[in-house]
Amino acid sequence: MDGVKEKEQPGPVEGAGGRVRLPRELRAFWIASLAAFALTFVVGWLKYRSGISRYNWDPLSDPLFGDLMEYPATYSLLHTSAFFFNFAEHPWPYPMFSTVPYAPFAVVVMAPLYAFPIPVLLFLMVAGVWLAVLVGWLSRALMRAGIGRTTAILMPLTLMAICFPVERLVHQGNIELVLWMFTAVGVWAYVREYYDAAAVLWGLAAAMKLFPIVLLALLLPRRHYRAFAVGVGTFVGSTVWSLWWLGPTIRVAWAGSLANVFNYQGVRVAELTLRELVANHSMIDLAKMGAMIVHFPLARLTLPYYVCGALVLAAAFFGKLWRMPAANQMLGVSTFMVMFPPISYYHALVHMIAPLALLGWVAIRAQQAGVRVRGLQGTMLLFVPLFVPFTLLTYPRELLYNGVLQAVALGLLFLCALEYPFEIVEQGGAR
Repeated sequence: MDGVKEKEQPGPVEGAGGRVRLPRELRAFWIASLAAFALTFVVGWLKYRSGISRYNWDPLSDPLFGDLMEYPATYSLLHTSAFFFNFAEHPWPYPMFSTVPYAPFAVVVMAPLYAFPIPVLLFLMVAGVWLAVLVGWLSRALMRAGIGRTTAILMPLTLMAICFPVERLVHQGNIELVLWMFTAVGVWAYVREYYDAAAVLWGLAAAMKLFPIVLLALLLPRRHYRAFAVGVGTFVGSTVWSLWWLGPTIRVAWAGSLANVFNYQGVRVAELTLRELVANHSMIDLAKMGAMIVHFPLARLTLPYYVCGALVLAAAFFGKLWRMPAANQMLGVSTFMVMFPPISYYHALVHMIAPLALLGWVAIRAQQAGVRVRGLQGTMLLFVPLFVPFTLLTYPRELLYNGVLQAVALGLLFLCALEYPFEIVEQGGAR
């Protein structure tokens, strides 16, 4: 039977006190994640003892809140044309200014941080509330599924605590936090069938960073065309409003935003440095390697890369994912959203937590139905290298780089979404 092997037992496995045991797929992922986290310390100690640079053994060696504290001076120029000035090319007399290379709505979302007396404090408050809500919601979902209280609390709490993309996001004070909130709550709304709300949230996320726009495609197989239009309208409307608010005119803000975003992207795409190989899990690094082999200039790689990516997504979504279960669609689209952007660093991997949670729910339902979903455990284990510190997977002398390995893991996850139907089918075809 496609997607499911033989029926194992008539109902859920019960542990002590009549509580339901954690499904084997979730146990395997939890144990593997904890083991990888522990191994990170062993590897870090060995690297430290060998005398290599701190960056190679300490995953949090960058300046604390470095991303957040890069722009306070620039935001003092808000609503003026100078706000969009290219300080990187004209550093004097602006040594304390940095160009903000984000889409207009993301620039607007960041503004309250710099209007607050202590930006770091506001960021930590928002991050703390969000992470507490997320862990609480996951724990509650596990307990409602019959998992014991201790396990239901400890599993999401420990996994969130050791998740390097989360640690890195908070450590750097990156605005991806708000983008993550939009996409994750949008997934919750989508699962709860609040499709208009999901569309609005995903539209706002796309206005902060373009690639979440692909999440709106999830509305099409279920024929929620109005919600899809609402999402697109939200994206366009929030972008236009942001340009007006940023000022001094919509034209100046539009031209300045485009220049800042694409100048930054152009610099990153045109290089293949150790930093990119380690930090960037985008498929473009693999494309860069291929381009260098055939002597294709990296500066001209962006357009063909986008064209190929669009064709791959269209073929995968309309050719296969369209008819697959919701968990497959979410996994495939989320994976593409994370692995395809040319610039996609550690913290962007937080968007993979939502599809992982859906796969965990499939595992729980499969255990309740007494069936085994083909490919589910292997697929969930592919998430482990996405959430570990880069120091565990980086060995330049052996030509092993964290970003490249994570890009491969993401590619395999994308293929798993196309290959294994993650749905519950009992004997006799009941769903």
